[in-house]
Amino acid sequence: MSAKAAEIPLRRLSEVCERITVGHVGPMVGEYIEDGIPFLRSLNITPFRLSLEGLKFISRDFHHRLRKSGLHPGDVVVVRTGYPGTACVIPDSLPQANCADLVVITPSPDLNPYYLAAQLNSAWGRSVVAGHLVGAAQQHFNIHAARELTIPIPRRALQDRIAEILSAYQDLIQDSLRRMKVLEEMARTLYREWFVALRFPCHERVHIADGVPEGWERKRVDEMTSFLNRGIAPQYDDDADGLVINQKCVRGGRLDLAHARHQSREFRPDRQIQPGDVLVNSTGEGTLGRVAQVLAPVANCTVDTHVTVVRPIAAVGFHYFGQALMEMETRFSTMGRGATNQTELSRSQIGEVEVLVPPTTLVRQFEDFSRPCFRQIATLIERNENLRLTHDLLLPRLMSGQIRLDEAAA
Repeated sequence: MSAKAAEIPLRRLSEVCERITVGHVGPMVGEYIEDGIPFLRSLNITPFRLSLEGLKFISRDFHHRLRKSGLHPGDVVVVRTGYPGTACVIPDSLPQANCADLVVITPSPDLNPYYLAAQLNSAWGRSVVAGHLVGAAQQHFNIHAARELTIPIPRRALQDRIAEILSAYQDLIQDSLRRMKVLEEMARTLYREWFVALRFPCHERVHIADGVPEGWERKRVDEMTSFLNRGIAPQYDDDADGLVINQKCVRGGRLDLAHARHQSREFRPDRQIQPGDVLVNSTGEGTLGRVAQVLAPVANCTVDTHVTVVRPIAAVGFHYFGQALMEMETRFSTMGRGATNQTELSRSQIGEVEVLVPPTTLVRQFEDFSRPCFRQIATLIERNENLRLTHDLLLPRLMSGQIRLDEAAA
């Protein structure tokens, strides 16, 4: 660390925040309504960004009863369990909201909320939060740990400049995500039109009996795969080259390597993930059954025992197969067996699921349409990964003075 970095004081969050509290912790049965005050949960909090996917609503009366956890623009919300430490800022577009099981932080005027979120989401921040988790069965980040957390707090002008620079990277990442979503929806819409609604080209001339068009057939997933297995039990080493995917990496139909961990040993070739592989989360409350497809090569990378690799045979269209299993996601999420907090989806259960298989010519038409979409998605994924890595490297270098800021930060 440079002399300049050493001059930046470390301060407890309790010293630079007006409020540090926790969202509602308790039963919500009967409290959700069709429309009302937005009610955020852990699944709505992603690094730097609020996701409205699965957003719930509560009544204004219940919101007033939960005044302690009321949210306002500029508040920083932090995940307590699952992905502890993940943080984002409440935007101006959400003038009032409430939440459950989140740490809620209202920074003082001395602390830029976007700077705080950047610190918490950084590799350094994640490691610091990990060192303050409590609990045995399920570790979580509690209020006491948040209040005692110490982070470097430079003068506000420097915070503002750092937040401005890092926010520009986040804007580029969000732009790529929006483009990816459009491309994914194009392929998804066509898949559902042809293979779910059965409005494929010339469908008017094809006889359909018991939901199966003439010339089509139902096949089990294990008849269409060359590899169907869970991953390894890794021995983690943060300084190693090998990458291990866990169930946190499969979310929203995409593979996110930000939560992957490292391990030292080489993996058998059949255990290394390949483009076209479909990954299915096979354990985990709230994550069971999630599906994502590998779209680009990832060197020396495998999955752990919480994830099943489903590899289609060469004769099966990769993108068709991936979309077919994506369509099964809700079904997979209900197929687990075992205790509530230890539900598992076995490889045999996945293999027994039947898929409606159209003629090769129709699959080829779908592949010809979807291939350019997924090629662009793979390019955008690689772009975002590079942006994320650069973003993570920037914060400590900006703090240390290795990268000079202009006079506006003086």
